This record gives sequence, structure tokens and C-alpha cells, in this order.
Amino acid sequence: MGSKFNKFLGFVIFLILLSIIALTAVAVVKHHAVPGEGLEKKYDRPVDASKGKFGKDVQYNLIGKMWIQLKTEKDKPNATLIVSPWLEYKEDRTFYEEMDRKHGEIKSIITKFFASMTMEEIQTKNEDLLKRELIGRINEILVMGKIDRILFNDLQFLVE
Repeated sequence: MGSKFNKFLGFVIFLILLSIIALTAVAVVKHHAVPGEGLEKKYDRPVDASKGKFGKDVQYNLIGKMWIQLKTEKDKPNATLIVSPWLEYKEDRTFYEEMDRKHGEIKSIITKFFASMTMEEIQTKNEDLLKRELIGRINEILVMGKIDRILFNDLQFLVE
């Protein structure tokens, strides 16, 4: 009894797989489905990513949204900072390529910078001073140019 049932289930699975393959082939042939299309989320970016959309200078905006666990104090809840940094610089394709190569290092510097502070320290620190310190640390690793300004698209705190 069990072997007939297993054969029947095998036949049903075979028919289902055959149907899926056939329907996929028809969709691809009729251009209703294009392999690989729709798998990547499209972000609002300029055609040339080295040219930002805001301000008079160019902005490097490929860092994206960062979630950074902040330093905690005794008897205080854990906090996470959500930040989307944009780095503003004078238009220079070579400098853009250097920043793109050092993308990971820049993210690491930003993460370490904010992770070394508590939520209260970030909130009470002068915003201009905070930005100058961060720009200074990023500029230390850059050779082909310097960051002029840093902008934060998001600056939110999540408290546990």
C-alpha cells in the first residue's frame, strides 16, 4: 500500500515540477518574466553616483542607512542610532573613486565614532563640533581630497 502511495506522490510532484518549468519557460519566451529583473531594490540615485542631488557641491551618498549600537551606561537602556550620512566634497572623479574604494573604512570610522558615545552624549554635544570631529577622522584616511561637510539624512535613536 505504501509503495503505491509513494509512487502516486512522486508522480504528482513530477507533474507539479513539469508545470512550473513549462509556465516559467512560456513567461520568459513571451517576455512576461525576465530572469534577474525585480530582484534588486532600486534606490533613488543619480545616474553618476559621484554627483549628488543636493547643495552646490557634490555628495557621496552611497554609504546608506547605518544602525549603530551606542555605548551604554549603568542602569540606562540600550540605544541604537540610525543614521544616513552624506559626504560633501568638491567635484573630483578621482577623489570619488578613492572614497568608493574606502567605502568600508569610512563606514567603520562612522560606526566606531558613534559607538564610542552614549545617546545622551550625542544629544548634548554641539552638532557642528560632532560633525567636525567626524570629518577630521574620515579625512585622515583620504589622500586624493578632503570631505568638506557631512550631512545626516536620518538621525534617529531606538531605545530598548
